[in-house]
Amino acid sequence: MKRRDLALRILSVFINVYIFSFLTVSCATKKDLVELRTELYDRNDKVESRLLSIEHTTASIDSLLREQNRLTQSLRALMGAQSQEQLDNISLIAARQDEINQLLRGLLDKLQLIQLYGTVETKPSVEKTSQTPETSNLPVSSAVTSKVNPEKLYDSALEDIRNYRFQLAESRFLSFLMQFPKHELAGNAQYWLGEAVYGQKKYNLAITEFEKVLKNYKKSIKVPAAMLKIGYAQFELEKTKTAINTLNRLIKSYPKSQEARLARERLNAP
Repeated sequence: MKRRDLALRILSVFINVYIFSFLTVSCATKKDLVELRTELYDRNDKVESRLLSIEHTTASIDSLLREQNRLTQSLRALMGAQSQEQLDNISLIAARQDEINQLLRGLLDKLQLIQLYGTVETKPSVEKTSQTPETSNLPVSSAVTSKVNPEKLYDSALEDIRNYRFQLAESRFLSFLMQFPKHELAGNAQYWLGEAVYGQKKYNLAITEFEKVLKNYKKSIKVPAAMLKIGYAQFELEKTKTAINTLNRLIKSYPKSQEARLARERLNAP
């Protein structure tokens, strides 16, 4: 709201200065002045409408991100659960997270279009389901989760990583691992979950997620990369000695890997 008011005040000053300049350098008629004022205030209305659209869209994104964060915490609390009731809860949470992720993607695309072009044609799918998290706690049937395609879920999460949507990626990879723990892509998903957390600068949690690659997916091609990122995270936490040991262990275990080359560069950096 403050940003919008400031922008409107600046625009108002600009309009007045522009009109004053126009009058001082030309022999403008009364009709010219009226037309000029009308045109400028029309632009003012368009800017205000654009700022309001950005404000509302941003508020919706923030609200969904808060709910998504709560659901992610709930999923982590249920990890390793065995009872049928807990497994059902995991399915419900995962389904709601997937819905939130789709809504967020639509809103982010909408926000980008508003910022670039000032307006966007509202997509029905976004408008229909974009109720606030507080009013969207509708029951989700098990049929919803049974239709989840693991490869599609994985690819969507990876796309979020590529687009730096780390919080979205975290929830998707977490959902993938809890629904498909034995899938052939599980090792990769565990690594990318660590990357999603690392991208949010939650370094302690990132180390925990990367260590799961080493412990649970020892034959995964992502093991060297996980070791590298553990070392990087340890450096970020100023655990220098531990980080050096981690990278040296990586170099010793996988001397010809790309990750070993990067580890050497990091160790030799000033």
